Order: sequence, then structure tokens, then C-alpha cells
Amino acid sequence: MISVAVNLAWLTPGEVGGSEEYTTRLLLAVAAAPPDDIGVEVFGQASLLRAHPRLEHCGFRPLRGPLALRPYRIVAESTQLMRATGGADVVHHFGGRLPGRRHGNDVLTIHDLQPLEQPDNFSSIKRAYLQWALPRSAAAARMICTPSQWVAESVIDRLGVDEDRVRVVSSTWDPTAHGTVDNPAGDRLITSFGDGPVIVYPAISHPHKNHLVLLAAVDRLAQRHPDLTLVLTGGTGRAEAEVAAAAAGARARVVRTGRIGAAALRALVARADVLAFPSRYEGFGLPVLEAMRSDTPVVAADATALPGVIGEAGLLIDPDDDRAWADALDQVLTDDALRRGLVDAGRIVAKQHAPAAAASRLFAVWREVA
Repeated sequence: MISVAVNLAWLTPGEVGGSEEYTTRLLLAVAAAPPDDIGVEVFGQASLLRAHPRLEHCGFRPLRGPLALRPYRIVAESTQLMRATGGADVVHHFGGRLPGRRHGNDVLTIHDLQPLEQPDNFSSIKRAYLQWALPRSAAAARMICTPSQWVAESVIDRLGVDEDRVRVVSSTWDPTAHGTVDNPAGDRLITSFGDGPVIVYPAISHPHKNHLVLLAAVDRLAQRHPDLTLVLTGGTGRAEAEVAAAAAGARARVVRTGRIGAAALRALVARADVLAFPSRYEGFGLPVLEAMRSDTPVVAADATALPGVIGEAGLLIDPDDDRAWADALDQVLTDDALRRGLVDAGRIVAKQHAPAAAASRLFAVWREVA
């Protein structure tokens, strides 16, 4: 039996964006189909189990102390976690860096290299720490996992990691999602939009998420579709003031929901006529996979990992061309044949990223390292 310890000490619920969804969904896929030759224990903050109670099925063991505080966490990983994982054959660190003290049998997941490639998106302290920790951790890990081929190539090219030490373990859709049945919160949300076309963009208002281009495109589109609704979900980020001002002054109807629950978001994506995803920087782009899983057409930025994830299952647009965005969104809203083709292609892509397939890729990495 291969014993695997998973380090989630870094994961403070609601604070780390898409890497939280990537990690928890992948581990739930592991728990749904555990192989006979691998045993898993997950170590993390007690608050993580409250936010994701299904992680209990992964053998969750809470670590002590205020792990949300980075200085404390750095010490705890080299002491408390080090002692707890001493008997493991593999220790998998999903947070993009390795502790100072470790056993030498480490797998490291690097979600992206944004601290190196777009440093202005981070505070000066966090930027300096990650710019030091990422290259050091990549050099020390036995194996590196990335969510997409684009991130894998970035790790190889920018960090000088041998390609033999890099494996792609893609994201997956929620293995427990079953559409919008018995979902009153989602039902109330989607019925408030009426019968007009709905475009949804689920993203925190960070600068690289590129809300302003989408808002400009929807302003153009409102002339052709006066009953259009743009729904923006997600928390507030560093571009919040600019996004709020543009949304308030938009000619189209713009609804901002803030953070909403997973069930309500699934219902919204399933109801939407289009999922727009203009983000300039993504290591994977989980919302586009959720849209394809829900038979919702995708229009996305032709940038970073998105083309490799989407392939022919969506329209890829220059992230800075609001006129092209308006035209592409209009095309999806009005061309039934195009919509059917995108939906069919999206089903194929979603199947490639099914929970069992994603989990099997992770099992293969653990076996190889052990």
C-alpha cells in the first residue's frame, strides 16, 4: 500500500481563488474512486473541513494553530506537518511551494507562474516571497504537477525544470454536481433575469480578469439585444473600483451577485446563454469547463492556458478587442447552428476532464514517485 500525505495547510477557504476549487475537486475525485494500492491522508486547517465537509472522506486530519497566518504556517509545515507525515511514501504539496524542512519524497503542484509573470497583481511582501519560493521549490521537488500543458511548458521554460519531472494533472468538474434539481437559491436567482439572453462571467474583480473589456463589449451588444443581462459573480479584487464604476454606468443591464454558493453558480451557468471568460491570465480556467459540462457555449480570451483547455469547443477572442467580443457574443446568441456545434464540442472536452480521468492521472504520479 502506497501512503500519500497531502499538504493543504496553505488553503484558507475563500482566499485562494481557483486553486481551492482545483484542489478540492481533485481530492473529491480521488475519494470517489480510491484504488486498492493507495491510501491518502489530507492535512489542513480545521476551517477547510467546515467549508468542504466532503473532504472528510479523504482521511482529513486538522493541523493545529492559526495556519491562515503565513509566518505561523511556514513554521508549522516544517515542524508539525513534518512530524505527521514522516511515515508517508509520498507527500504532495498542492500550494505551489515546498516547506523548508521536508522528507525528500515531495510532489509539488504549481498552479501557475503569475507571481513571476504578472507581479503587479500581488502585494509587495507576497510577491517577494513567492518570487523566491517558487524557483527554489521547483528545483527541489521530486515531481511537479500542473493543471494544464501551458503551465507545464511555462515551468519547463521559465524555471528550467527538466520535462521528465513535470506531469499535467488537469482540473475536473465537481464530481457531486447533479444539475439544478432541488436548488431553491439557484432557482430564485435565475428567474429574476426574465426571458432575455443572459451572459455570465464568474470571476473576482482582479485586473487580469479583464472585466472592463467585457463591460465595453456588452455596452455595444445592448444596442442589438436591449433585453440582455450580464451577470458578474465573484468577490472583490484590486480592480473593484473601476469595475463597479463601469457596471454602474453601463447601458446594458448588469447584475453583480458577489460570491454565491456552488449550487447557485451551477444553476446560473446552466441558465446562461453564454459564459464569457475574458481573463488575460489563467492556469486552467475552471469556469469554462463547468460551462461545457452544463451545455453552455463559451467565448473566452485567446490567452495563456485557455486555448489549450477549450480547443474547438469555444470562440477564442483577442482579450483587448471589445468590438470583437461584442461580435462573437452576438454570433453565439443568434446562430443556432454555431451554438449546437459549440455545445457538442464542449461535451467532448468535459468528458476528457471527468473526475475519474483526472484522479487516474494523479494516481499515476503518486505511483511513479513512490
